[in-house]
Amino acid sequence: MIKQQPESAKFPAVTIDATSGACTPTPPKIKLNSLEDVRREMATVYREARGGRMDASEAGRFAYILSGIGKLIEATDIERRIVQMERKLLK
Repeated sequence: MIKQQPESAKFPAVTIDATSGACTPTPPKIKLNSLEDVRREMATVYREARGGRMDASEAGRFAYILSGIGKLIEATDIERRIVQMERKLLK
């Protein structure tokens, strides 16, 4: 797939399939900076799969990836807190 950004901002970004030439809108960037963001996106994936707008196997893959992102956010937060505690103890 080739992503094409139009010169003008009045045209939305599209993704062009190299084999078929089909153009589809490029998905918007999804904010995943916090556990709340990840939870919200996982709920969206669930609702889309439950409503039949997304294949269940694709939803499972997305949920797995989102779950990994959530674990990384948790680990990063814990690491940051430990570093702060160590700095306070060493003062």
